[in-house]
Amino acid sequence: MRSIFDSTDAFEAWMRKRTDLSGRLLKKKHELMRDGPFPFLRATFYRWVERWPRVCPELADRGEDALLAVGDLHVANFGVWADSQRRHVWGGNDFDEACELPFTSDLVRLAASAVLAAAEVRIDVEANQVCGPLLAGYRAGLRTGQPILVTERHPALVTLTKGTQEDPKAFWKKKLLPEKNPKVEARELPRGLEDMFRASFRPDANLTFREQRSPGGLGSLGRRRFTAVETKKDARDAREAKALVPSALYWLREQDDMPSQTATVLQHAIRIPDPYFQVHDRWLIRQLAPDIAKIEMPHERDKRLALAPDLLRLMGRETANIHLGSRTGENLADRLRSLDQHGGWFPAATDRMVACTRKDHAKWADRSR
Repeated sequence: MRSIFDSTDAFEAWMRKRTDLSGRLLKKKHELMRDGPFPFLRATFYRWVERWPRVCPELADRGEDALLAVGDLHVANFGVWADSQRRHVWGGNDFDEACELPFTSDLVRLAASAVLAAAEVRIDVEANQVCGPLLAGYRAGLRTGQPILVTERHPALVTLTKGTQEDPKAFWKKKLLPEKNPKVEARELPRGLEDMFRASFRPDANLTFREQRSPGGLGSLGRRRFTAVETKKDARDAREAKALVPSALYWLREQDDMPSQTATVLQHAIRIPDPYFQVHDRWLIRQLAPDIAKIEMPHERDKRLALAPDLLRLMGRETANIHLGSRTGENLADRLRSLDQHGGWFPAATDRMVACTRKDHAKWADRSR
């Protein structure tokens, strides 16, 4: 097994052949990877696909369990969007790394991220405390297969989303800060991007374009992002474009001709679509608004919400909604029953992947210091 440093160098070299990377943002990503095992996990799906078959061969080698998975699934990979009726929908919101993996990879990665995120806010939790509600939600999702709306039926979501919605004035001030989002002329945008932006607005929209110099996220940090903003009277409408590359799994397998699977997984998942989300060959376009947000794991001051069993069960349900795009609920339930013959497989695999993630992070942090 090559070192985390060699893996990072090799993966980023592969990325540079597929998109324009920012050296400054890659440096920022490397710095954020020092901050703890949880941000390290979020930033290094390429390392997960290397580690997974070696650390959990009894799960990774089960070819009959493969499906189109999220890939980079973790507890900060959920959020809220507005559907065509302006209802708030909750679910997975980052499918950049969609690829063919056993369904257990998504489950174990989600559980491992929960354990690592809990440690970050000083919550003492064991793998079985996380795996129980996740798996219960996953099994329920296989039976029902229903998208998840933010309603009073899910009080944990109502409370969580209220805490993440921003004041509109503060939101737009942040998005339009010139030092973080300088204006660019249409001719300075990557080829074809202006047309992609304009297709997402009304035909006569007067648009201002900006490049994001301090974007959020970790896994895709380093890729270029742009914003198109329309100002009309006292309101604003905006879209974000993020460069898209195929999953890191295809880097590892040296499948250079494999395209991104993002559009495919979204088309087949059980899902109420975001009407503004567009997947192009090399770009993702989505709406920006104060009430549409990626939901980060709660900070220490919000411990009462962090890793609440109800929230974990909903994460399991949403994972099932995505997997049902590739397999039937009966088939996946049968696969789970075959795994259950080996009791404790889920917490055991989670503990092993948590341990190897912490080991890689420690090496990264030591060298960085």
